[in-house]
Amino acid sequence: MRKLNLENYTVKVRQPDPMKLGEMIDAEMPYNFKDSILNLLFYKDLELDGFELVRQNILATKIETCKASEVLLEEDEYQRVKRAVAVFKGFNRHDVELVTRVNEAAEIEVEPVKEK
Repeated sequence: MRKLNLENYTVKVRQPDPMKLGEMIDAEMPYNFKDSILNLLFYKDLELDGFELVRQNILATKIETCKASEVLLEEDEYQRVKRAVAVFKGFNRHDVELVTRVNEAAEIEVEPVKEK
C-alpha cells in the first residue's frame, strides 16, 4: 500500500497590488491538493473507457471523502494516480509539491486483519 499526503500547501504568487495601480506584490495562496488530484484523475488524455471511468470514480470518491490528512491506496489505485500525473502536460511551479508527493508516496506494510 501507499500513503499519500492530501493536505493543502501554500504557494507563492505575484499579483497586482490592489492599493497601488501597476505595482505587483508577493502573496501566499493555498493550493488545494485534493481537488487537483481529483481533476487529474479525469484528465481527457487518459482516454478512460467506461469500465476505467467507473474504477477511476471509485478511487476519486475514496480520496474525496477521506477525512484524514493521508489516504492509504492499494497498489493499483496508486498506479492510476501516478499514471494521471505522468500523462498530464502543463504543470507549473506550483505543482512541484503535488508531483513530488505522488512520485514519492511512502510504501507501507499493512498487516491483514485476522478473522475470528
